[in-house]
Amino acid sequence: ALMACTGIDNIAEAITLLELNNWDLVAAINGVIPQENGILQSQAAAETAAVPPASSSSSSSSPSSSAFCPVLPSRHIVERQSRMLNFRVEYRQRTVEVVVEEGSAVGEIKQILETELQVPVSKMQLKGWKSGDVSDSTVLRSLHLPKNNSLYVLTPDIAPSHDSCLSSLAYGECHPVFFIGSLEAAAQEAFYGKARDRKLLAIYLHNDESVLSNVFCSQMMCAESIVSYLSQNFIAWAWDVTREANKARLLTMCTRHFGSVVAQTIRTYKTDQFPLLLIVMGKRTSNEVLNVIQGNTTVDELMMRLMGAMEIFTAQQQEDIKDEDEREAREMVKREQDEAYQLSLEADRKKREAQEREQAEQLRLQQIQKEADDEKEAIRLSLEHALPPEPAEEGGELISKLRIRTPSGEFLVRRFLGSTKLQVLFDFVASKGYPLDDFKLLTTFPRRNITQLDPDSSLLEAKLFPQETLFLEAKE
Repeated sequence: ALMACTGIDNIAEAITLLELNNWDLVAAINGVIPQENGILQSQAAAETAAVPPASSSSSSSSPSSSAFCPVLPSRHIVERQSRMLNFRVEYRQRTVEVVVEEGSAVGEIKQILETELQVPVSKMQLKGWKSGDVSDSTVLRSLHLPKNNSLYVLTPDIAPSHDSCLSSLAYGECHPVFFIGSLEAAAQEAFYGKARDRKLLAIYLHNDESVLSNVFCSQMMCAESIVSYLSQNFIAWAWDVTREANKARLLTMCTRHFGSVVAQTIRTYKTDQFPLLLIVMGKRTSNEVLNVIQGNTTVDELMMRLMGAMEIFTAQQQEDIKDEDEREAREMVKREQDEAYQLSLEADRKKREAQEREQAEQLRLQQIQKEADDEKEAIRLSLEHALPPEPAEEGGELISKLRIRTPSGEFLVRRFLGSTKLQVLFDFVASKGYPLDDFKLLTTFPRRNITQLDPDSSLLEAKLFPQETLFLEAKE
């Protein structure tokens, strides 16, 4: 019915549209049809019910699309429904739920968060986008987001509030620097960079109700050796589980990122066993908790357990670095091979194009030469046909017999009337393929250039009588 009413011809698209509208046909139609043809749900229901059933006489005919659609009167105008997106945004120990239209910009989410978190937009970094960082002007629709999304806020320029567990550690100038952001962001920072840059994740769980908290914070976590070692080798992240609500949120986060075993491990510890320091190592398939350090420890024991975790981590890291280096080397070889192949293809293409250009040029020159040869041949034939007939050897008239040696050594022999003009001689020579534009006609002795004489003068006047031997010479 939806496809018939809206003209959608893709069944998958129709099903998706119905799912987005909780299988409400009228809402789905309102989301597709133009605004001026929209219908109010209550009116549509009423008017749909008012449509009389088809009579038996018409049941045998092909059903029209209108038989399956609610009446859409143009007088009822409603706005087209916009898809709503849900965002669960984490900031330190708070979670804010934000619901906006997909036509909204990222900056509008930040403005809502500014009101909820009391954090200026200018100091706020909104992270967790699957497509990477986005600008405030980016329209959510362009990101093709699912209905439910999780983000987190970072504020590097804003110090943590003093009601958090970090205040318990600030008993001196020497104290750990904790990662400011969600647990997911801290795990991302620790585990998912290049192998050489990865670190262990130290999760500090504070509980004000434990008698060990004050001593652990002031003597263990603020010891210079511990602070230095944590800073160099760990990403430290802290959470206060004093309140049950905070603890419940932590367990949810741990289950999501590390699995139910970690969450169950934390549940087993009683209040007087806190604070806890969980040492987590990122692995290919899952994250692993290497150690859980309880509050009743000493600086030396704490350092030894941190170093033990580092030893395990370093061994794993060396394997990861080796694997990563080998993978990058393979990828480098493949890239070089691909580049060499592309260069080879490019060289072949250029060579082929050069050959094609050369062949085209040769064809062009051959065509020009052919046209020139055809033109010369046409002129030669024309001259040959225009020559007067060769006079008989004894006809009673003055006859001049000429022998003309060609550059190839052959002789052209012909009789002419003594009164014949030199131009006829020149035409005869040209008709044999030796145009006077390219050749000179010379006497042997004395050497004279006949082609420089007046072409209208006769053979007698040129003293080419009664016989003469001439030769052709190519002009320089």
